[in-house]
Amino acid sequence: MSKLHQHMDEMSAILTNTTRNEQSLVKALGDALRQVDDQLVQDIRNLNTQHQARRAEIYLELQALACTIGLFPTAQEIPHVPPANDAHGQFIPVGDWRKAAQNINYQDELDFHLKTVGGQQ
Repeated sequence: MSKLHQHMDEMSAILTNTTRNEQSLVKALGDALRQVDDQLVQDIRNLNTQHQARRAEIYLELQALACTIGLFPTAQEIPHVPPANDAHGQFIPVGDWRKAAQNINYQDELDFHLKTVGGQQ
């Protein structure tokens, strides 16, 4: 019987040792998973911050675009266009549309259109 008690004590010691080892492994696994979870949460927060920054930048660009819709560019914003030449290489003078608009005789234009419309009737 003493051998049986001795074997039982040895088995009990082995089981206790195995249990402690497995508990320490489970604890280490739990700590590792907790650390991975914490890193994942931090990565998600960083990603969200970057996303919000990009959204804010896009929103500001859209606001700037909306503010400029319907506005004509200033003289500084208009790119320089080289003067035009005809097929023979001759310079084609480009006039100022404001001056051209001042030279329009509206009465002559009106008379022309009234005659054209009146003549077709």
